[in-house]
Amino acid sequence: MLPTFFIRSQGIRKLYCSLFTPLLERRGLTQLEMDILLFLANNPEYDTARDIVEKRHLAKSHVSVGVDALAGRGLLERHLREGNRKTIHLRLTEAAGPIVKEGRAIQREHGEILLSGFTGEERAELFRLLEKIGENVDAALRTAK
Repeated sequence: MLPTFFIRSQGIRKLYCSLFTPLLERRGLTQLEMDILLFLANNPEYDTARDIVEKRHLAKSHVSVGVDALAGRGLLERHLREGNRKTIHLRLTEAAGPIVKEGRAIQREHGEILLSGFTGEERAELFRLLEKIGENVDAALRTAK
């Protein structure tokens, strides 16, 4: 039997998206575009569209459309690194800074809602267990390919 957490996981995502709705409407962004901006800001070691696809388990076509839209709005730019003319790296522009700042505040609010009433020790244990679940999911998806 699945724990309630997994049964309610869509509700967790729905809450996350609802918290972002005012920002997205004000900035004229989609949730996917916001997710791309925050992924790049929060994970500087992963800076390619391929990284976003692999780490977030999103469709290549969706990420491509989102990256194109963000680049078109001047919120991110593509660049090649010296010595590697194949891989296109993504870099947030200065214009993305205020949006990322607001987005991170919403992510913190979401986290606080979810973890309300948890002790520091309980939070640490939960994060450890969720990391283990994430590793299991990644391993299962690798073998499913």
